[in-house]
Amino acid sequence: MKIIGPIAGIGTRLRPFTLSKPKAFLIVAGKTVLDHILSKFCNTFDSDTELILIVGYKKRQIMEYIKTQYGNKFKLTFIEQIPRGYEEGTPYYWGLGEAVYLAHSRFEKSKLKNIKEDKREGSLIFLGDMLPLDEYSYLMYKYWESDVDGIITVMKVEKKDANSYGIVVVDKNGIIERLVEKPKHFISNLAIAGIYSFSNTTTFALFKNLKKYLDQRTDKSKEVYMTDSLQDLVDQGFKIAAVELKQGILDFGRPSELLKGNKYLLEQGTSRMNDFQKHNITVERSFLKHPIFIGKNTKIINSIIGPYTSIGDDSYIENCILENCVIETSAYLNNIISQNSIIGSNVKVENISKDNLIIGDKSIY
Repeated sequence: MKIIGPIAGIGTRLRPFTLSKPKAFLIVAGKTVLDHILSKFCNTFDSDTELILIVGYKKRQIMEYIKTQYGNKFKLTFIEQIPRGYEEGTPYYWGLGEAVYLAHSRFEKSKLKNIKEDKREGSLIFLGDMLPLDEYSYLMYKYWESDVDGIITVMKVEKKDANSYGIVVVDKNGIIERLVEKPKHFISNLAIAGIYSFSNTTTFALFKNLKKYLDQRTDKSKEVYMTDSLQDLVDQGFKIAAVELKQGILDFGRPSELLKGNKYLLEQGTSRMNDFQKHNITVERSFLKHPIFIGKNTKIINSIIGPYTSIGDDSYIENCILENCVIETSAYLNNIISQNSIIGSNVKVENISKDNLIIGDKSIY
């Protein structure tokens, strides 16, 4: 099985942070979003698994990091998604449909002996800003043990929010009958949750369907989504099951969701004083309200930190009260009172008492 990860996009909804780094590199609870995703893969797949990353925006930054951190954990392949154009120097792309299609060159179509072999030579597709809370072993069990050609993870959403998602309609056995991207009228509360797995035969059919829509593009066309191509699979007779995530997902695509994800991850594990000396963390005349995360070589003086606050490596925090905040690496904060804020890397911020701050990398306030 090959893993496909489309991570070329710029993450417009996460500006200003994505002006200096890809959205998958936002640091939450001590690790990048991409690290949180790939660490789950490491628990399920062996080092012979090919990880195909579709890169574009900040591609060198991604490639160098992945090679260093995961070069011995996966067989790595990088494929560049060429920008559709530029707006004020920032690239934009043809969307998820094209990104997934670009992986077709890494798959070989061959005569497979049986269904199990067909599934073994198939694909798993993930999105770079969505982290399933369920283990991938649970999802893959559903894939391997069910009499289906593929699975798509889903989650239940509120009726009022259904028009913001790709939505599926299923039969009584959980087999998908219909998929609609952001439906105008309510048809179901099952939203696509960002993990797809298909047999080899189904993967090639998906590539063929995607190519059909890509070939129809004009300069005025919108982004190419996957939903129409997935509906084509259903219409062509492929049996695709909707697998509902028991624990849901963390969606890091918006600042508010980033803070929710940070809160959840901190609840799974908090920094302990026993580790402070090992990580060269200094805390003086300060009160820490757990759960929190404090990065290496960080100094905290005369401050109240937490709960639900993560602070990246090499930061200096003095005279601050911070609650439910994400502070990235190498931040210098002095005399700050804030909650529900996201502050980027390499910033210097002083003398602010304000909630809901959004401060990008390399800023001075």
